[in-house]
Amino acid sequence: MTISRSDARSLSSTATRVGATVLGGRLTLEDEYFVINKTDVTELLENLVGRNVILVVTSVDDPQKERTRTCLTCGREYTGSECSHCARVRSRLRGNH
Repeated sequence: MTISRSDARSLSSTATRVGATVLGGRLTLEDEYFVINKTDVTELLENLVGRNVILVVTSVDDPQKERTRTCLTCGREYTGSECSHCARVRSRLRGNH
């Protein structure tokens, strides 16, 4: 499952605030070891062997790819921060053509 960058930031901020270890970045496989931003994830997990843990892992939206959204006002699909159709209509109704 992929979550939005803002949801990921909120989740990681909360986890950090309560003292959890948070790693963020691109997950790579180097010499059979999983690495995130030069941190060996395997080594990190080995330090927790024998403890009860909760591991939360999710993919974060790629900032290069914009999600297609459905406008709640007109029902059209759009990308970016606002529906371009509704923005044009609002502008026209305000007398700004």
